[in-house]
Amino acid sequence: MTRISIYQLFAMTFIFQLGTTIIFGFGGSAGRDAWISELISCCLGVCMILVYLLLMRMNPGLTLVEWFPKQFGRWIGTPLALLYPLMGLYVVGRIVADIRDMVSTAVLPNTPLLVISGVFVLIIAYCVYGGLEIVSRLGELFLPIVLILFGIEVILLCSSGVLQLNNLLPVLEDGWGPVWEVVYPSGITQSFGETLILAMFWPETEYPDKVMKVTILTTLLSGLMITSFNLLAILIFGDMFSSFLYPLYTLLSLISIGDFIENLQMIGVLYFLMMALLKSVVHMLAALKGIQKLTGMKSHRKLVIPACAIALLLGVTMSQNIAEHVYRHHFEILVPYIWVPLLLVLPAILLLVAWLRQWKK
Repeated sequence: MTRISIYQLFAMTFIFQLGTTIIFGFGGSAGRDAWISELISCCLGVCMILVYLLLMRMNPGLTLVEWFPKQFGRWIGTPLALLYPLMGLYVVGRIVADIRDMVSTAVLPNTPLLVISGVFVLIIAYCVYGGLEIVSRLGELFLPIVLILFGIEVILLCSSGVLQLNNLLPVLEDGWGPVWEVVYPSGITQSFGETLILAMFWPETEYPDKVMKVTILTTLLSGLMITSFNLLAILIFGDMFSSFLYPLYTLLSLISIGDFIENLQMIGVLYFLMMALLKSVVHMLAALKGIQKLTGMKSHRKLVIPACAIALLLGVTMSQNIAEHVYRHHFEILVPYIWVPLLLVLPAILLLVAWLRQWKK
């Protein structure tokens, strides 16, 4: 049985939480107060993740999909648990659509969308077929690259003379309303609530007793990194930050030092591809492992091809353009009807039931 080291857990969680958030930006509707929205979302996200970690403590040795049958019984718990693998497949389909739109817009405008999506799904299939060992090593490999690129970007932007501190003012010009609209429900679920899917792998760490400390630390660090990206974008663009679909990509286009270092948008594309790949692979592997445990299958590998075919079909057909994909499917469907029930409501009910059962004993 493969065991995840503490460093691998840290790397997987950190990149998973960053996901596609830093490419699309966070809280654009809050304008120059988006960084405040992220800090509040991070704090509330920690509280939400503590609920998940308490559930892990109350169900020692069990994965996410095994919590529900244990607490609710087989007939109620199994259908509820099955919702999480289905959610994982849907999220992978969304990320495939993200890749389709980003790559076709920024890098390969003349390449057929099916080719872009198909190549990405093939890479996902290869990684998932290799299992948890491949996924954990992927996170281990990507983390230093992401941190180095982030450091280079900050240094180059500061050296380019494009940062304007006045763009942060006035703070809370429109009050707390726009900030809270970003925080709940999309803010706390987008980067932090999805961490629940990692509960499929928590029992397979080398030191399960350190999972809580590592996960909370990672959540705080990823929240600070997303806040840093928001601050950079606001310091440069001001209120215009909210009008860019890919603010990080646009941000990198402004780097110019001595007419020698400039147009570094490919760093943004590299960020996007690495984080999107790891997040897709984690979601897909968690989904297949969940189905395997619920059905009693010996291996998840038989499910890789059909599951990746479903993800490809979703990614290609789910939306006609990026506006429909982001604004309609994300904010009108995914957040209220999938993330809120599965990442907020059900875990809260499960914690209450688990606590009542322990208290009764």
